[in-house]
Amino acid sequence: MNSIIIEDVTVDDRRLECIYKVSGDWKRYFKENGTFFIEYEKEIDGVPKSIAVIPFLCNILPLVWMFDAEVMIDEIDKEFFECLEDVKQGYINMYPGVSFKGRVTPKKLMDNRQEDLDKTAVFFSGGVDAYHTLISHIEEKPILVTLWGADITFEDQAGWNLVDQHIRRIADQNKIDYAPMKTAFRRFLEEGALSDHVFKLTEDNWWYGYQHGIGIIGHIAPFAYRYKIKTVYIASSLTKEDNTTCASDPTIDNFVKFFGCQIIHDGYEFSRPEKTNRISEYAERTQTQVQLRVCWESEGGSNCCHCEKCYRTILCLIAGKSDPRDYGFHYTDDEFAGMMKDFKMKLHFLDKTYFVVYQSMQKMMRKNYKVNQLDQNLRWFYRADLLKEQSFMKRLPYRLIRKGRNICKKVMPLFH
Repeated sequence: MNSIIIEDVTVDDRRLECIYKVSGDWKRYFKENGTFFIEYEKEIDGVPKSIAVIPFLCNILPLVWMFDAEVMIDEIDKEFFECLEDVKQGYINMYPGVSFKGRVTPKKLMDNRQEDLDKTAVFFSGGVDAYHTLISHIEEKPILVTLWGADITFEDQAGWNLVDQHIRRIADQNKIDYAPMKTAFRRFLEEGALSDHVFKLTEDNWWYGYQHGIGIIGHIAPFAYRYKIKTVYIASSLTKEDNTTCASDPTIDNFVKFFGCQIIHDGYEFSRPEKTNRISEYAERTQTQVQLRVCWESEGGSNCCHCEKCYRTILCLIAGKSDPRDYGFHYTDDEFAGMMKDFKMKLHFLDKTYFVVYQSMQKMMRKNYKVNQLDQNLRWFYRADLLKEQSFMKRLPYRLIRKGRNICKKVMPLFH
């Protein structure tokens, strides 16, 4: 039988730690050390164990349900425990072909409900989705919450320093608080092995399809208890029209609750081009300098301007008649020509689910420009039939080119 015993939960000043013991076949999906931790910049002393355990639980629940495991624990927040079946149902609805069973077995349910909660917070990475959520709720003066360990590794200190300084400037600019958290939530599971397992079931990877969303949300529970936070916003990554699976979804996120604190999956009604357009309008209206950080592939915390996500955001900004170089994307005109050539190649290898974004982007571009008003390196995108670009015959030449490049990369070192 698969099980996990949470042996101890400690809160010491700014550090939270969970010690656990895993048994059963699913043990191979956990790293060996049996410790999960978060380091908060602000003090979290006085947080009860029934709440301090929530971050760890949120990061193992999809695993528990998928492998029909049992979590044994001394105590848990009553409202959080009571929301778990609704959260599980979100996964069941998203992945009807997967069996979600498993259970959490606490010895005690603790009623931690607080009636004097009055603050708000927003998970903030600096990207389009997060920035859109921030400006949508800027009047609420939300606390910015950023996780070191989500996309920036502990080893990339320079990259984290850049991100940390960037978000501190945004917080100072808007006269709001900032609460970074250093977290092991992507270090205690065998993420690669889990991705291999779930890909066979749903063609998703572990992070994006299962852990992302609830795994992030859990971090706020101890902090929200300590600092009286009533509402927490997590920005949507997709819209209903995207018709794809992602663990951060309103059918999951909006059902997570603890001690009177409510999670809101924000911005689901806006497409990515609409979000970038609203950010640009906000920047113009308020004369605010907005620097976006969207790249998850670049070491150093900046935008690489060569990955699909950077290309997507650059094109969204251009479609909305904004200059991406005013928003944290640094490239020359000559580099842009090479970038668009590379993007044309990448476009033929994208998952079809992304094409909804590119179609809405193209629609906005056609609304805002005549073709001869665009940089000549973008005119092919303006004119393209994106559905035809996904056809086998359109993809074939690009597949052959990519295969040839990969062969060259392997062969060339043999001649040195």
